[in-house]
Amino acid sequence: MTLKNLWAHRGKNGFIFVEIILAAVFSFFALDAIVVVTYNTHIARASGEFEKEHLLVGEVSPLPTSPDGEGTRSDTLGVWGLYALRDHVQSLPEVQSVSLANEVFGGRYQESSWDSVRTETGTQALLAYEHSFLRGEHFFETLGLTSVEGSPSVEELSEAKEEYGVVITRSLAQALFGTEKAVGRRIVYGGKYNFEENRKHLIVCGVVEDVKAIENQRYFYSIFYPSDLWDNSPSMLIRLKPDADAEAFLARYDMPDMRLQEGTYRLTETETFKDYLKHHNRLSEGHMLFTVFSIFLSILLVGVVLGTLGTYWLQIRGRMEDIGIMRSFGAKRRDIFRMIWQEAALLTFVACVIGQIIWLQFAMNDLLFMGEKHGALERETDWVAQFWPHFFTVCGVQLLLMLLVVTLGITIPTLIAMYTKPVEALRHE
Repeated sequence: MTLKNLWAHRGKNGFIFVEIILAAVFSFFALDAIVVVTYNTHIARASGEFEKEHLLVGEVSPLPTSPDGEGTRSDTLGVWGLYALRDHVQSLPEVQSVSLANEVFGGRYQESSWDSVRTETGTQALLAYEHSFLRGEHFFETLGLTSVEGSPSVEELSEAKEEYGVVITRSLAQALFGTEKAVGRRIVYGGKYNFEENRKHLIVCGVVEDVKAIENQRYFYSIFYPSDLWDNSPSMLIRLKPDADAEAFLARYDMPDMRLQEGTYRLTETETFKDYLKHHNRLSEGHMLFTVFSIFLSILLVGVVLGTLGTYWLQIRGRMEDIGIMRSFGAKRRDIFRMIWQEAALLTFVACVIGQIIWLQFAMNDLLFMGEKHGALERETDWVAQFWPHFFTVCGVQLLLMLLVVTLGITIPTLIAMYTKPVEALRHE
C-alpha cells in the first residue's frame, strides 16, 4: 500500500526525494567530520596522555653583550652556563622537574611524515612524530610520559646510554613487532630517501605509552631519539609540582625585571604548554571544527524540514478526498498519521541509502589514495582505520537524524489532515 501511494504521487514526491538525496550526501560529510572530531577530542584519549596544566615552556637566551663589547657574557662558560640556569630553575620550590630540549613535543608536528621505520623482516610504518631529546635531561619525566610494563622507567630512559638506542610508542611497537615488549629489538630508521647509506640500524631501548600533544589530532606512531645540543639557545621544559599555580609562577618570574637568570643565561618567553602550541599554530581546532560543521549541518537540516513541509502541504491538500473517505469508513487519526509517515520514512530510507552510496564512492577513492600515499600502517591507531564499522555507524546516525527531520517536516500538514472532518475533506474533490 505504501509503495502504491508513493508511485501514485511520484511526481510530487520526486522533488523531495532528490532533495533528501542531496541532503544525505552533504549531511554525511558534516556528520562524519563531527563524529571524528568529537571522537578524537573527547573519547580517543591516548593511554599516555600527560598532564599539561603544570607544564611550562621557556626559551633560553645568552645574556646581552658584555660591557667591553667583546662577545656575549656566555662566551666564558659556554654550555655549562646552560646547566647553571637549569639547576637554578630546578631549585625553585614550585618546580618538580626541568629539562633542556632542542625542540618541544608537538611544536614541530608533521601530519604526513615521509620518514619510515621498519624491522629487519620488512614490516614498515610511517612516522608522524620524530622527536629528539638530550640524555641526562629528565626529558620523559618532565614531559609527563609513562613507560609500558616491561620497559625501563622513564627516569632510566632519560639517562639512556646506548649510542644507537631509541624510544618508541606502544602503537609503533605493536605495528612493527606485534607486541609492546620490544626492548632490545632492532629497527631500521631513515628510509626517507631510500638510500642504504642513509639508513640507521637502531636498538629499541624503551617503549612509552601512546601520547598526543594536540587534543583533536590522533596519536600516531612516534619515535624519540637522543641527540646532542644543537645550539646555545635551547628550550626549557619546566614541570611544576601538582599543588603549584602555573599562572602565579608565570606572573612572578616572567616579568622583564624578574626573569629567571643564572650566570650567563636567562629564561625568556616562558608560557604554558598550551600557549606554546597556540603560538606555533598547534592548538586544538576541535571546538572550532565542531562549531563550523554543526552550523552547516543545522542549516542543511532546516532546509530539508522546510522543503518537506512545503511538498507535503501541497501533496496532502491534493489527497484530502482520499483522507475524507478513509475517515468516513472509520479510519482513526493515528491511521492517517501512520500512512503519511510510512510513505515519508520509506522515501527517506531509499534516498539516504542512495546518498550514502554516492558518498561511499568518494570515501573509497580517498581511502585507496591515502593507502597508496601513506601506507597501510600509518592510521591504525585511529578508529577510522576500521573503515566499515565507522561507515555503518555514521550511516545509522544519519538515517535516524533524517527520519527525525522529515517527521518534523510532515507534522503540520499531517495534523491538518488528521483533524479535518470527513465532510470538509470530501469538499476538496
